[in-house]
Amino acid sequence: MPRILPFTVLFLVAAEAHAQQADTLATATSDSAHTTLPRAGSIPAFTTIQPALSQVAGVQVTPYSGAPGAWATVRIRGVINVTGNSQPLYVVDGVPVYNTEVTPEQWSNAEAFYQRNNYSNGTVIPYSPNANPMLDMPVADVARIEVLKGAAATARYGAQGANGVVVISTRRGAGEGVTPQPLRVRYTAWGGLQQVRQRYELLGARQYAELVNAARAGWAPQPPYSATALDNLGEEDWQKRVFRVAGIQSHNLSLDGQAHHTSYYAAADYLRQAGVVDQSSLNRYHLRLNLNQHLTPKLTVGLNASASQTDQRYAGSQFHSGRLLQDVLFAKPAVLPGAAPSTFLEDPLRDLNYYRATPRTQRLLAQLNATYRFNDDWLLTLRGSREQVDARALGYSPVFIGQNLTPPVEQTSTSTTNATNWVANAALRYQHTFANQHAVVASLDYLRQQFKRTLRREEYLLASNNGFGFDMRGYYEESQKALEGIQSPSGSIGYTYAGRYELQASMRADFILNTDDFSKTEYNWSPGGQLSWHLHKEAFLAGASGLSDFTLWAGTGRTRGFFYDKSRTTHHDAGLRLGLLEGHLTLEAGIYQRRTLQAQAMVPVGIMTGSGPSIINMFPDVTLLNQGLELTVGSTWQRGPLQGTTHLAAATNRNRVASLSQEFFIGGSGKTLQNGQPISSFYVFDQDGIYPSGSARAGSIRYRDRNNDGEIDYRDGYASGSGLPRYTLALTQQLRLHHYQLDAQFDGLFGYQILNTTLITLDTPTGSINSSPRALDYWTPANPNTSVPRAGSTTPFNQINHQSLESGNHLRLSQLTLSYEVLNTGTRQASVWVGGQNLFVTGKYRGYDPNVSSGGASPLLAGQDASVYPVARVWQVGVRGAF
Repeated sequence: MPRILPFTVLFLVAAEAHAQQADTLATATSDSAHTTLPRAGSIPAFTTIQPALSQVAGVQVTPYSGAPGAWATVRIRGVINVTGNSQPLYVVDGVPVYNTEVTPEQWSNAEAFYQRNNYSNGTVIPYSPNANPMLDMPVADVARIEVLKGAAATARYGAQGANGVVVISTRRGAGEGVTPQPLRVRYTAWGGLQQVRQRYELLGARQYAELVNAARAGWAPQPPYSATALDNLGEEDWQKRVFRVAGIQSHNLSLDGQAHHTSYYAAADYLRQAGVVDQSSLNRYHLRLNLNQHLTPKLTVGLNASASQTDQRYAGSQFHSGRLLQDVLFAKPAVLPGAAPSTFLEDPLRDLNYYRATPRTQRLLAQLNATYRFNDDWLLTLRGSREQVDARALGYSPVFIGQNLTPPVEQTSTSTTNATNWVANAALRYQHTFANQHAVVASLDYLRQQFKRTLRREEYLLASNNGFGFDMRGYYEESQKALEGIQSPSGSIGYTYAGRYELQASMRADFILNTDDFSKTEYNWSPGGQLSWHLHKEAFLAGASGLSDFTLWAGTGRTRGFFYDKSRTTHHDAGLRLGLLEGHLTLEAGIYQRRTLQAQAMVPVGIMTGSGPSIINMFPDVTLLNQGLELTVGSTWQRGPLQGTTHLAAATNRNRVASLSQEFFIGGSGKTLQNGQPISSFYVFDQDGIYPSGSARAGSIRYRDRNNDGEIDYRDGYASGSGLPRYTLALTQQLRLHHYQLDAQFDGLFGYQILNTTLITLDTPTGSINSSPRALDYWTPANPNTSVPRAGSTTPFNQINHQSLESGNHLRLSQLTLSYEVLNTGTRQASVWVGGQNLFVTGKYRGYDPNVSSGGASPLLAGQDASVYPVARVWQVGVRGAF
């Protein structure tokens, strides 16, 4: 592994450190779970903030794919459901937003990402909503990001905070007081080139042709490729045909200042991304306006508003191009001289050339707030917001009727989804210190939130020359409306004695309005509490040199599920914070346990009925257990003119099914749900070599009869591995020398496996589609000691070999930037920079990228890769300026 920076740099501290910048990691605050991103004020040039969240210990970020506008799963301290959504709650400027999905995943999340089509050969094809809503939050508009993950902190948000909370604060005007501030103009821009970092390794034309000849040697009267043909084959690189070097650019222009007791921030942002898969693209336009008016010394009112539009074009019919890329990977590389053009069904690029999908997502967010300070002790805050999301996707596809293999039938579709989220919030807060020793903080909050969703789909069918002698026209429409509401009163109190002993307690009640009858409600109680001991303020440590923080804490909290989710999660955690060398070296360590009863689960199970096989959904009673350790180390140091800031975040999470009413093998997905096993374990079979010559099944894979009943069936399979990483690692490094600054972010995921169903097919020497080089080691009487079956074999159905699981362990250079400060004179700054993203990824994974989630946010389906749109390597150049 390349050695980028000596690890000992983390602990370098010089005596002249008085010139260093302040450490921005979470230090001794009143809430141990209040973790601020190390570089929240200068987030790397990502298209969303989500890749930066992995800088926090215990946070895992996994994109659904690398498609422009793709969603990402953010998991905080493991998972608390089996097939539900694991996304955290996003709170922007004090209001929950971005949590109403435009095209919602099915509430169970078990089927929405598991679809088949006519060309998939049984391979998983993912499905996902429209553009990632976090595209509505340009990174240049973000001032601060905090991740709440602790037991007490998340309990304050009730059912909505069960998966953790991401709190985002946007930029404000240059001054928050009454002193006028001159207009300040900021401009940030970057552009770059994207390329596919790693391709699948496939057979060349001659290798493929020879494999086809071997596969058909036993039954074909003559080989499909003669010796002459082998010497004159043309070769087609289908991956090269579909991939391209693509451009990307981002621009942000902002104005801020303060005049006449009004601070203002206005920004316009533009993102244009051409995808690395041909014909895919994204354009995002965004406007933001933040105003704060000091009407009186006690009363302040504000407006936060943003509007965005995101236009996408898919590469083919699917967001993540799963069908297209599988067709490309399976395509024959050999081209015979004078061969006739491919028919429609034989064309690997048919999904790209004949299918169209162009979604447009428009989002409007407006928030009004008012703050009135009665005196130094009492503060009243009122907020009201409305989030409106409208999405419309136009689609075109050919449909086949009769025996005509050309596409005589055209189908156009219009999918429209609308979502509205209203929020009203009132908070009364009190704080006072009695006798300079007894500090009391208390608050009463009331939150009213209303969701409304409408889904509509229209299809128009036009058919001619379909083999039936007449034209066909059809129209199909479906609509769905959902109206859901929640009322959440809550209260909290905190008490600190002499700055040393601290107690926090909170209680929130979520009254969930019934969607069918608003006279009926459900309610959930979410209590939370935390004890902290600030030892560095004790008399016996008063003389400790350089000790800025030494705090022990322990917390607990309980949350319930949201709407359809009836789960109950009890969360305990404890830890310590340590600040040494006047805060230039910080350490935070924590331990936690989360136990979830009645975890949300809907499992599709195959059964036999009188009319044949069928699929039914089962709802088992599941108890989940998550346990983990978290460690964060931070350092600011200086060695002569060289200044540095280092942050290391590491965590481990062990999740398992603590109890289960019924165990399941989920056919077709390679997944299982078993007591005592990880939530995302795989169902595999042991390969016991290859049947030898002389056997009736010579050359076929032989599976081990683990239960010794004389048959090979599903009872011989077992749970193995996990699709959720057990260990996460993030290292951010900043070095500054004179006018130069180097920033780097490394991310690592370890202790998990990936089921790539495309690789399973490619590793099998079928002779009907292309294969990987592994398939060339196929069994023959002269090559009996191999694990690859004979040429002409087919991919086994529902029997995944334990050797088919790929290790996902990897370390990634997520971001690297080298900047040069051109100008810095008071209020005028300018710099230029070069950098890149995903510059290298270690590990032996043979797919496009080891950190991908074709199963969406569902924990059960984690670790699946359907060879979807690859995550690109990006080369960047940019400018920053403020005047």
